[in-house]
Amino acid sequence: MNVRIAVICVTVLVLSLRAQGRPDVGRPSKDTLPAREKKTGRFSRLLYQTISVTPRDKEAEMRAAKADQEYFEQFAGKKIGDIRIVRENVFNPHSKVWGERKTNAMHRITQESKIRRDLFIKPGDRFDPLLVTNNRQLIRSRSYIADANIRVIPATPDSSVVDLIVTTRDRWTIGIDLNSQSDGNTYFELYDDNILGWGNKLSVKTYFNWKNWSYGGNLFEYENPNILGSFVEGRIIAGKGFNYSDYGAEFKKEFIRPSDYTLGGYGYYRREPIDIDPLDSTINTSLAKWGVWGGKSFYIKNLKSSFFITAHYNTVLHRERPEVSQSLNPYFHNENLVLFNTGFYKEQFRTSSLIYGYGVNEDIPYGYQFSLTGGPSWGEFGNRWYLGGKFSAGNFTSFGYLRWSFALGSYLNNRDGRFYRTALVSNLNWFSNLMGKGRYRVRQFIDVNLTRGWNRMDGYRESFGFEDNAELRGLGEEIYGNNRLVVNSETVVFTPWHLYQFRFALYGFADLGILGYNGNLFKNGFYSTIGIGVRIKNEHLIFRTINIRLGFAVGRTGLLNANYFHINTEDKRQPIRYRPQKATVTDYEDNTWYGWD
Repeated sequence: MNVRIAVICVTVLVLSLRAQGRPDVGRPSKDTLPAREKKTGRFSRLLYQTISVTPRDKEAEMRAAKADQEYFEQFAGKKIGDIRIVRENVFNPHSKVWGERKTNAMHRITQESKIRRDLFIKPGDRFDPLLVTNNRQLIRSRSYIADANIRVIPATPDSSVVDLIVTTRDRWTIGIDLNSQSDGNTYFELYDDNILGWGNKLSVKTYFNWKNWSYGGNLFEYENPNILGSFVEGRIIAGKGFNYSDYGAEFKKEFIRPSDYTLGGYGYYRREPIDIDPLDSTINTSLAKWGVWGGKSFYIKNLKSSFFITAHYNTVLHRERPEVSQSLNPYFHNENLVLFNTGFYKEQFRTSSLIYGYGVNEDIPYGYQFSLTGGPSWGEFGNRWYLGGKFSAGNFTSFGYLRWSFALGSYLNNRDGRFYRTALVSNLNWFSNLMGKGRYRVRQFIDVNLTRGWNRMDGYRESFGFEDNAELRGLGEEIYGNNRLVVNSETVVFTPWHLYQFRFALYGFADLGILGYNGNLFKNGFYSTIGIGVRIKNEHLIFRTINIRLGFAVGRTGLLNANYFHINTEDKRQPIRYRPQKATVTDYEDNTWYGWD
């Protein structure tokens, strides 16, 4: 059993917090109704406020959605004058809570020069609403920034010059983490995502076994998200923990503007034991990867979209691996791969809240991407070509946000001209408009995943289970196949409850899955999980979200093995972007790392 616990670095402070006020639970009530009737009324009000839906005002919704865009558009074309930076601490500086004041005193606020380095809009530029919203999103995406806003101030009445005020609020970035497994292997992690206010991350993991108190090693990781204002991210990792070893370095620059460039390079060595699930065995593996990529995008004003082209060279060399042959364990084949990717994309952002966060501003991307991918591969078992394509699109509708993606890719055998190792991955993601009345707000989420493989080989990762972005939460069974449909449904109630800035969101879920090797999807096994849970998050702190879940699993034969009670920490879910990245193949796992991610 894997237990993951987020331990808050300021625990002593939190325990010492003194609330500014307490509810009047101890005061006599002036209500003359009988206690039973009063309790029933309170419960009814709670239930009503939780599940009732406010009548929709479509005009008000549209005005709110466009307010941000219209605010910036009124300044389009004006010259940018001064840019002022206003930095705010983690908590309100006038807070009367002792712990919050103490946290502010200990926190090293982000350096102004660091925030200025994240600005790609400069004094003297023409005000472009799209670039301004993109720049605000970039600042908000930093792990050490809880929120950021940009205000526009005309320099003088009727002036063609506008000044900008960039306001940021920091997040407490020092944390510790603990991960323990049933065999006793444990790691303790200490990290800071904003060392001395410079925005750089340093993490140190120490491995040990609590059963025999043996030492397993250390792992160090350092990351700079923007080297000298170049928007190039650098990362170094080195160390080992028991049977795991990681050594590598990477630099990369992503597309951040409609007309931009991307580049990157990496070198990486990893050693780890892996489970060969169909064979129910564990083996040690090691590999080395290195590669480079680059690309360019060009904004086409008439299309309001960008044309892009990228290229990626990747080499992988496996040193320790299971048995391989031309048709066995292709994941462990040594190969060189060159991929070219070209297409069109458009990405914009709309600010919202209470989606994946807990009351903070969230930038939700909408737009589309269409791309074609192809290139040669040569390796120890011959040469081949890869061909693939991808389409994704998403937008806000009258009934919520809807996104659909479709990716298809396959290798082409040079000898007989046949396609093999073909993979199709399609996802449908939807979340509703915010519903509810009063202090309890409700949002519905539905995610659908369809994954299909054809002409696959034998061995590791040639089949898949319920995992990654297509998980049945709480299922204790190990099932595999190459034809899968998963529907995840979740209803989230954002409550007004908070304890020292920790916010609570209740949720109920129902996950349905079909998985097997039969080409007819509906002739494969059917599985489902149902449950409830609570997520706890403090947006002022960098710690992961605490997740507590209860659930059970059922199938066609009745109850299945399940993790009835589960507690862990998880990273906050991030919205899916539309900007292109380095070219990769389409595989079962949407996050397969061809490169180092």
